[in-house]
Amino acid sequence: MSATSIGIEGALEALDGAAGVASVRAWMERHREALLAHQEGRRINWRALCDWFASVGLLNGKGQTPTIRCAQLTWYRVGKWLERRKARAAERQAEALRLEAERESEKAAIQAEIRQRREAESAEQAALRDKMEQVERDVARRVQAQAEAQTIARAARDELPPSTDVDRQENVPQQAARVRIGEVARVVRMRTQAPRYGRDRDIPLPPPYVGPRPAGMPEDLPLEALMPLDAPGLDDKGMYDFKQLPGMPRRSFYDNERQWMMDCMTMIKAIPPAERPPALKAMGPWLATCLGPSYRG
Repeated sequence: MSATSIGIEGALEALDGAAGVASVRAWMERHREALLAHQEGRRINWRALCDWFASVGLLNGKGQTPTIRCAQLTWYRVGKWLERRKARAAERQAEALRLEAERESEKAAIQAEIRQRREAESAEQAALRDKMEQVERDVARRVQAQAEAQTIARAARDELPPSTDVDRQENVPQQAARVRIGEVARVVRMRTQAPRYGRDRDIPLPPPYVGPRPAGMPEDLPLEALMPLDAPGLDDKGMYDFKQLPGMPRRSFYDNERQWMMDCMTMIKAIPPAERPPALKAMGPWLATCLGPSYRG
């Protein structure tokens, strides 16, 4: 018979028999607490107890009736063993409580992080809604102001005395009145708003520009590419916001930053240096540095 073919059942039965009901040690392990409670701190009468062990057939580890000395040593060893078992059980319970506390702490931290993230998202959405509502109010106010200005201009024009055809013909320059046969008109294709992606799509466009075309403005650039004249032109820190200056091309219209810089530089150069406002005096050198030596001066 090989060692691997021998089971463990016989060994377990041998251990159970050695430490079963006939074992003094097993009896002490099971009834130690009850015996201590009965004695209430009094010394144990080991002689009387050993006589009882012999009468009921309780034996020591060698299969003999325990002597007083043997019973006392067994009692001492059982006490130490039970103390160690209680200590290990207490350690296991403390470790289980510690792990449970760590899990609860991690769970609370995750929940707090989720709450903070949700609160931040809610605050961001609320701020975006407020900004969109403010822009809508600004657009409505500017549209109303533009309509009122058109109404006033139309009323003023209607009050002018009608002019005769002769007057109109006399006031028309000869070159403008001459019919230019065979001359093909040059078609200018206006640029359009660059596509917006991601979160930029949720940011509303600024109100429309109202006013004449500024000097130096590229002829293919529509007025909708300009910031309104009453735009603040400052960022949150009170610094010039070159990308959103009043009457200048806004960066959000372009998909190419260099083209935006070139158009801005062209419009700045069209204004005499002495007449440039402080924002354009600061923007010009910055654009020249970004565009290179050919744009300086």
